Amino acid sequence: MGIKEQPSFAKSLFSGVILDELVLPYPKQDPDDRENLEMVLDAFRKFAEQKIDAVKIDSEENIPDEVVEGFKELGFFGLVIPEEYGGFGLSNTSYVRILEEITRYDGSCALLVGAHSSIGLKALLLYGNEEQKKKYLPKLASGEMIAAFGLTEPGAGSDAGGIKTRLVRDEKKGCYILNGSKMWITNGGIADFVTVFAKEEITQPDGSKMDKITAVIVTRDMGIQSGKEEHKLGIRGSSTTELIFDNIEVPFENVIHEPGKGFKVAMEVLNTGRVGLAGGNLGASKMLLKEIIAHVKSRQQFGQPLIEFDIIKEKISQITINIFVAESMVYLTTALIDSGTVDFSLESAISKVFSTEAVWNNINECLQMAGGIGYSKEYPYERYLRDARINPIFEGTNEILRIFIALAGMQERGEYLKNIGKALKDPIQSFGLLTDYAVHYMRDRLTTERIREVHVSLAESKALFENWAKNLHIATERALMKYGKKIVEKEMQHERLANAVIDLFAMIVTISRVDSLIAEKGADACRHEITLCNTFCQQAWRRTRRNILMVDKNDDRHLRAIADHVAEEDKYPF
Repeated sequence: MGIKEQPSFAKSLFSGVILDELVLPYPKQDPDDRENLEMVLDAFRKFAEQKIDAVKIDSEENIPDEVVEGFKELGFFGLVIPEEYGGFGLSNTSYVRILEEITRYDGSCALLVGAHSSIGLKALLLYGNEEQKKKYLPKLASGEMIAAFGLTEPGAGSDAGGIKTRLVRDEKKGCYILNGSKMWITNGGIADFVTVFAKEEITQPDGSKMDKITAVIVTRDMGIQSGKEEHKLGIRGSSTTELIFDNIEVPFENVIHEPGKGFKVAMEVLNTGRVGLAGGNLGASKMLLKEIIAHVKSRQQFGQPLIEFDIIKEKISQITINIFVAESMVYLTTALIDSGTVDFSLESAISKVFSTEAVWNNINECLQMAGGIGYSKEYPYERYLRDARINPIFEGTNEILRIFIALAGMQERGEYLKNIGKALKDPIQSFGLLTDYAVHYMRDRLTTERIREVHVSLAESKALFENWAKNLHIATERALMKYGKKIVEKEMQHERLANAVIDLFAMIVTISRVDSLIAEKGADACRHEITLCNTFCQQAWRRTRRNILMVDKNDDRHLRAIADHVAEEDKYPF
């Protein structure tokens, strides 16, 4: 089944359809998978306590060889690789949970493992042929080869279409000649295996020629050159370099998938990789929450502990809510990926956006509560803050992902409305389509699609979700009808619709998780989870209402005018 044919919970919301069977009940991890996970986590914690010195890694801007060797011995470079190729073959849920645990100790170490598994080798795993897998996966699983993902270029960050690196077929030599460079490549200085995306001239069925992206396996021994190590704000221990390809000969058999299909490969890799990034963030939040609770309980101001002040209680509760909701979102999405039966592209992007921004806010608030010591290198707050700042930029900036969420979500509804427009030109012949539209139009405005029943304690949150899911659909339709094809240019509208669906998805996954917990343990045992869920849903529906109302009434033209004026003046002009 192709990806477009698979159901998507988030995409369906834009069309006014709630596929509650995809999110209710909250998924349970397979018992055997969970048992294996716990054994891996126990082994890692013992190793991390003895060997991972995050302060040293940060100050020396390097992960020691003994730590890298330790990860190899633990099998952490083979977490997602099937057992038949020498890996653990873990589920996405277990893999992301391990990334979360690594991040508790050090963000650079998590990035070393994550860049290798989430994106570096993922194209081979998803689209490689059997010969390629047998040749490379065992070495990648053992850590003999470390992987990197070669997509970003100086003129092509989030815009993959701007790639300049080229592949030229040399039939006499029986290989491609690869020229170009990639920048900001994680693991760039240590990778022996790089998935490289480059343009090549492809002959079309009509005989014309067109530049398209092809994904190829390039190994260090082919002549990859690494640039100098970047000195970064955070995640300083991770290797980040430019990769340079100067007339490198790449065998034709190193093409992943098919020539010209590299864009699809890259997007699918990033769709799955973003969840790992989202989940890894959780470890830092949980670690610092524990740290700051100890501080605010012991630190006295005005004759009482900081924790007794309401403004501190508010911050602690919001950090906790953010973690719980992000965790609910991430692990429902990993379950969707593990099912293999749904389109999870929007859910993955939503998880990345919500989680990375929640973690940034969490760590920032922890540093604020720590006061002066939070700004000192003697304490972990400033390091965690620096490490977290890259996450809204990694694997598609959150701005680009919001545009993707909105446009991908609107696409199906846009196609439907385009057919309506054609039908209006010939209403007699298209009577059935117009009648269908009229029925939907009245239904959407008079009724609300319902989800299955949840525990009575969550009934109000459920009703709020249903109501604002309907309003998202109506707002989407209004925007499409107002702007037509020009909707692709209305990025401020994209942001509002994306923010609305992010909050709606966050609401339903939290409701689902708490409802399943109540079914398992009873309402009395889950009173704190119920309070947390209902508190978040109250926050989320108010944000959703504001975003949806601003689809119609906003200050967009004024904001554009101010920005244009400042750009013309090349400075602050007032």
